[in-house]
Amino acid sequence: GSTLAVLLSSLTALACSGAAAPGRLELFVAVGGDDQNPGTVGRPLGTLHGARNTIRAVKKNAQAPVGGVRISIGAGRYFLSEPLKLGREDSGTTAGPIVYAARSNAVVVISGGRVISGWKNQCGNRWTVELPDVKAGKWHFRQLFGAGRRLTRARTPNTGHYTTVGPLAQYAQQSVNRWRNYESIPKLRKDFPGAFCGFAFKSGDLVSWPDQANAEIITYHSWECSWQTIRSIDTKKSEVHFNNPCRYPVGYFSPHCRYRVENVRAALDEPGEWQLDRASGMLSYLARPGEDPRKMEFIAPAMNELLVLAGDIKAGAFVRNVSFEGLLFTHADYRMGVCDVARDWPAPALRVDPAWPKQFPPGYTDAQAAPLSGSAIALGAAQDCALRRCRVTQVGAYAIGIGHGSRRNVVSGCMLDSLGGGGVMIGRFDRKPSWPVEEAASHNVVENTVIRRIGLVHPSGVGIAVAQSHHNRLVHNEISDAGYSGFSIGWTWGRDANHTRDNHLEANDVHHVLRELADGGGIYSLGINTGTIYRENYIHDISRAEGAIGAPVNGIFFDEGSRDIRLERNVIRVNDPIRF
Repeated sequence: GSTLAVLLSSLTALACSGAAAPGRLELFVAVGGDDQNPGTVGRPLGTLHGARNTIRAVKKNAQAPVGGVRISIGAGRYFLSEPLKLGREDSGTTAGPIVYAARSNAVVVISGGRVISGWKNQCGNRWTVELPDVKAGKWHFRQLFGAGRRLTRARTPNTGHYTTVGPLAQYAQQSVNRWRNYESIPKLRKDFPGAFCGFAFKSGDLVSWPDQANAEIITYHSWECSWQTIRSIDTKKSEVHFNNPCRYPVGYFSPHCRYRVENVRAALDEPGEWQLDRASGMLSYLARPGEDPRKMEFIAPAMNELLVLAGDIKAGAFVRNVSFEGLLFTHADYRMGVCDVARDWPAPALRVDPAWPKQFPPGYTDAQAAPLSGSAIALGAAQDCALRRCRVTQVGAYAIGIGHGSRRNVVSGCMLDSLGGGGVMIGRFDRKPSWPVEEAASHNVVENTVIRRIGLVHPSGVGIAVAQSHHNRLVHNEISDAGYSGFSIGWTWGRDANHTRDNHLEANDVHHVLRELADGGGIYSLGINTGTIYRENYIHDISRAEGAIGAPVNGIFFDEGSRDIRLERNVIRVNDPIRF
């Protein structure tokens, strides 16, 4: 139509002008722009989706630009209505890449959140706002950001943790004294699924709350944690029963596991805390001294992913030669309803107990490193793509996932912080790969990147995790303030063949990790790692968290089956004097 003709003529003129490199198109995006515009300086596009769609139209109706396309994004904040998803058709070429970049010195924020306003004072420092989409079941969030900072969801206790007394009485015989007896777990899950769904608590720590359907309880095991929702609380027996299982029953590692409760109204008792009620859609906030929520900006995430590069490895349809430069990605939530030990839950429970609820608020059960938590930026079957000088912050899972079939991608000079999960995960998290090594993620680079304040939702998230992936270079990175390990390399228990090999970790600074869990290290490895090299890494300020259960924390931890790893000139500084 006429709009497309104007667009094509404008882009052709732009490509031939001195405003862009020879043969390269340059599109402009600005706050206040319009996606019906041609994308020129004077008539910019308004969204990244509009820029993607414009490039698609150009490719469809004209020959692809020889020098590629640069999307120049003006300063400001861009709220996504849905994740930006790129497929094979959105690829560039080696000579003509597609580059989404902030304009010179511009601060460009890509947000997956919604602004919340309309606060009403109830009494004192208590403020509320009703959210119709929450009440209607269309929206539920577990993170809230106010005045630019991550706010604390109502919790009890306010600091530290409660400690379990032991397993549920009816399962005590099955649950305890099984340290390291992993072979017993599958049969225990099959015959006694309820053993994984509760524990005994100290009298008075938990009560039967009127709104306990809102509650989510996180339990710390050894090297992972589980989020569970409440089925019932028996205050006479001092036992809590959950809707969904943890990975190991309380009592398996220890009868005394740490836990806390979040998102019940009774726990909203500290300034700066918030609580969300599913049924009424009411969001409550306790203001700090001097705060007026009507004058503050509150943002809650409305999606789990912000940017998705979605290729198809089976079809050979890779996303290629797309890069992002100088952008800030923020406000993404995290997955719930995950149960890695029983993907069809509650079917296992229903087979044993027909009265088990079929519908309930979702929980989260996962292995060490929390790989199922997802990532705000996800690369699948992506090749020769890059994130340079970007920041990912205030998200609920991993910052970046470089998934199956992704090769030669680069994360360089980035800042990844305030993360619910970990920093970067590379590969496919299968214990025994049933697919050829040619499909594995490989030859990716993470360099000169700062990863800090991670594991804020899933404490087992790690700085950089590599699974069934090879020939990756992880160099000159700083990883700090983590609940679990700095690096996790390998995903196969024991001596079985796997695809993790030839990964190089060099000149990384890893410190203040393992702050909440045990059985990990500044660098942690599992299984055969042929050709892997740890060179000139500095690991320091690691100390065991109070209440952590399991093997001692380590500078470098070679777990089950670790072998064929070469170490050169690494430095590990311990905090406490070595006692013999």
